[in-house]
Amino acid sequence: MGHPRGGSLLDAEMAALAAAGVDVLVSALTPEEARRMGADAAPAAAAAAGIEYVAFPIPDRGTPDPDAMLQLAIRLAAHVRAGRYVVAQCFAAIGRSTLVAGSTLVVLGVPVGEALAAMSAARGLPVPDTESQYRWLQEFAELLRP
Repeated sequence: MGHPRGGSLLDAEMAALAAAGVDVLVSALTPEEARRMGADAAPAAAAAAGIEYVAFPIPDRGTPDPDAMLQLAIRLAAHVRAGRYVVAQCFAAIGRSTLVAGSTLVVLGVPVGEALAAMSAARGLPVPDTESQYRWLQEFAELLRP
């Protein structure tokens, strides 16, 4: 999903996510982006709404450290397997959130092409945002092959 509405709308935004069944919200926003959007209080607002908030900042149009992403994806996959609703968000829900969701799907055993097709269909446009992000996700999946 795209970034949350910040400022005075942040509490209502988190309450709406909770009402929609979101259990875990992973934010790929950098601290500077969150401040700029008035969403720096998102961790507290999420907690107040009963949502587990996970900060996993990735620079805009960038890629994460594969080892750190693997640890996060394993954790998120466990949530999914337990029936919890996990949402990843960044600024526009095209690049960084695709890497978080895609990595989790890969850990769950979904082939990269299938994961990207499903996310592109859900988003209504091709994802991820950059060629380097696309290559990163393919390389991440290769790391998991036995």
